[in-house]
Amino acid sequence: MLLFLLYSAFCVWVVFLNGADFLQRHKSLFILNWFAAALTTDELRFYVGVSWIACFVIFLFNRLGGA
Repeated sequence: MLLFLLYSAFCVWVVFLNGADFLQRHKSLFILNWFAAALTTDELRFYVGVSWIACFVIFLFNRLGGA
């Protein structure tokens, strides 16, 4: 639960605040992965947003007693 909340705070910073600008300027390679190093600011927001939604679905599946 705590890890999901920390990841959610990171995602809010990237998607809604100016975190994508910071990551794009300071090479997101070290924070995200090699794929994100060549992305623009909008593409970073999209990438993090999609991964956030996927993590939320996995989190709900586990919390609701999934397999």
